[in-house]
Amino acid sequence: MATLQFTVWDTASSVANGPVKNEGTITIGGTSAAGAVIDATGGNKGRRVRVFADTACWVTWGENPTAVNDGSEGRAMGAENPEYFDIPANLKIAVIQRT
Repeated sequence: MATLQFTVWDTASSVANGPVKNEGTITIGGTSAAGAVIDATGGNKGRRVRVFADTACWVTWGENPTAVNDGSEGRAMGAENPEYFDIPANLKIAVIQRT
């Protein structure tokens, strides 16, 4: 089973020194799957989010995101290659396997 893991901090500087706000795992498959809200306490404040997938996938985020496999939106991620994104609080991450 392929998975995407995400870890959330308040800011870029807190990645090294600050506490983790929250973390989660999303199963990656052939249909879009969304995780829990990144941080429900942040209003619209940005968060630094580390995203790590163990298979190639497309990742996007929003209030009710749907990841698509045609490259029309979201970001392509390679397997075993963590990425960091600044994502507003109160959004969800969605993922779909890249084919």
